[in-house]
Amino acid sequence: MEIYNYHPLTGEYLGRGLADESPLDPGNPIVPGYATPNAPPTPVGRGIAVFRTSTGSVPQNWPDGAWTSMPDYRAVPLYRTADGSRFEPGAEYSGIGDLPAFLTDEARPGPAHVWRDEAWQLDAAVEAQQLASIARAQRDDLLAEADRLIAPLMDGFVLGELLAADEARLKVLSQYRKALRAVPDQAEFPRAINWPVKPA
Repeated sequence: MEIYNYHPLTGEYLGRGLADESPLDPGNPIVPGYATPNAPPTPVGRGIAVFRTSTGSVPQNWPDGAWTSMPDYRAVPLYRTADGSRFEPGAEYSGIGDLPAFLTDEARPGPAHVWRDEAWQLDAAVEAQQLASIARAQRDDLLAEADRLIAPLMDGFVLGELLAADEARLKVLSQYRKALRAVPDQAEFPRAINWPVKPA
């Protein structure tokens, strides 16, 4: 008699075999554990055939269960809906069966996207915070550079040793630095920024 073997942990179909003859009852072959004489269904798409009980466990003895078709996500990249991080099948979810609510097979499009209504959606507030953080970091780098350019001119100014050309340069650099500090006050900040032009 032909039998169909299934995995003792996942219940997935493993392959065909032959039942051993019973030494006590030659006409009634022995079906071993984790095997069944019933053929599995033909999987469709991403599905695989699994042998389970009505409660979802994998039975050792075939009369306690039946074949069913389940989705197989083990070869599909999965992501956590909480933060978009990559998920590897394991104890939380084996990769067989419907995806739990905390997982998706859709990659997060960007750091400002959040999982809402079964899809990644752009969160404008989060995006604005991220853009503002990036813009402020860029502004701070430009301010640090302006400070380095102004420092030697300020020493000369305090000591009364600046030439007219140096005084003019100190003035335009100070105006530039003031404009940099005002960048976050611009009406369209942080989505549209009019960056002050660095003096030559």
